[in-house]
Amino acid sequence: MKNSLLLFLSADRLHAQLMAGGKIALQRDFTDTPDGRKNFASFLLAEKYPTYLLTDLIEEDFRQEIVPHLTGRNRAALLQRKFDQFYRGTPFRKATRLQRQTTGRRDDDMLFSALTNPSLITPWLSIMLAQQTPLAGIYSVPQISAPLVKNHHSKHLLLISWEKYSGLRQTFFNEHRLQISRLTPVHAELTFQDAVVGELTRTYKYLKSLSMLPPGQMLDVVILCHADDRIELQNKLPDDADMHYVFTDIEEVGKQLKIDYRFTDSDASQIFLYQLVASHPSTDYANAEHTHYYTLWQLRRALTWGSGGLLLASLLWAIANLWQSSGNATEAGALKIQAQRILKEAQQITQSFPGTHVPAADMKASVSIMRRLDQYEPVPQIILKPISATLDRFSQIEVYELDWQANATEPVASNTRADVPAQIIMLKGDLHGFGNDYRAALAYLDRFQLELSTRGYQVTALTKPLDVSPSGSLAGQREARVARDAHENELGFSFKLVWRPAI
Repeated sequence: MKNSLLLFLSADRLHAQLMAGGKIALQRDFTDTPDGRKNFASFLLAEKYPTYLLTDLIEEDFRQEIVPHLTGRNRAALLQRKFDQFYRGTPFRKATRLQRQTTGRRDDDMLFSALTNPSLITPWLSIMLAQQTPLAGIYSVPQISAPLVKNHHSKHLLLISWEKYSGLRQTFFNEHRLQISRLTPVHAELTFQDAVVGELTRTYKYLKSLSMLPPGQMLDVVILCHADDRIELQNKLPDDADMHYVFTDIEEVGKQLKIDYRFTDSDASQIFLYQLVASHPSTDYANAEHTHYYTLWQLRRALTWGSGGLLLASLLWAIANLWQSSGNATEAGALKIQAQRILKEAQQITQSFPGTHVPAADMKASVSIMRRLDQYEPVPQIILKPISATLDRFSQIEVYELDWQANATEPVASNTRADVPAQIIMLKGDLHGFGNDYRAALAYLDRFQLELSTRGYQVTALTKPLDVSPSGSLAGQREARVARDAHENELGFSFKLVWRPAI
């Protein structure tokens, strides 16, 4: 293993590990906070090595589809349609052909997968792009797990591993081909052994519900664990005719992979990090934009080796000519001048290569821009979570339409920032269970509006079930009421919600 930078991303932190000559030279952990990302940017200033990003996230989805066997543009267009259908909201997606069917049209069995929450990856990736980090690819734990079970005879196999900062990973293989994977967070009060025992039964029922296990088929469960945990697991796991347990010693796997690391528990993070570099997966979630600087790094290295080879060949040629014409001082002098000229040209080529060091001023400007973008693009969870919590409290409200847009011309409320656009949410819904009791319906809607206001939104009622304003039409309301009575007494309303960050 040559010098490289390995990154392990979980939901709330990023682990960085610098490898030098197959050994761990440096380890750092960065939390998913503004300070953590700032420290990560500073860390990358001094580390310019080929970088591999390994993710272990709950938000990874797998879908198996049978598609026609196509090639060239037709195949690319088909895959793009599938991506738009399944994973329109994320750039981190890929398609893997599992096998080609042997009967009928001989279609392809495809596995479509994606990291469905790009907000967990994008902040770290933006820092790497700003630092011109040579990122080789973005991988996931399930996608690189297959080599760990390739020698197992089972056709239906469940691999269980535990990663310290992400949780309990369960990956199912059918004839050594990845089918599905689940990640369950393991809380501090729950031990690794108890998590395995509790989740194994749920996963078995889940596989049966998806018909991934044929009737009467035994499930082989391979548990990657430390020797100390194996003893407790053997005592806690019940004898089951439907499952057969195989305990794989994590230290033995480490020795097979020649990992220079002492395992004190069942944390398999190092296994997957080493497996990533050792196996070099051919597919990953990164696109050409993400790996742009890695491509430049490869090209620069090729040019360096090429210029070195050219220089060596030129020197050998010059020496040979010098040897042949040693009796002629004039020719020897000319050859010497020629060799010096070639050496100078090689140095000029080397000096013309693009620099890999980013000035501190550029880095500071990039971080400032990123912070500014964070202000202009708030995380959707911050805006929508209070609305969701309020709707949970008002169970008689059913929302059927929600529009969201940014508007910089919206009036600024007191105690909110005026230098960022307002986030405007148009909320439309129905009230259920009030019949023709409009007084109760309007009072219920007023309480809903008041609670939204207390949560930091400027709320404007656009329409209500009963228009009591001077300009309202009673006749029109009576016709609307007759129409609503035909639809289970649904009372419609619409609100306009305006949100800005507080000062």
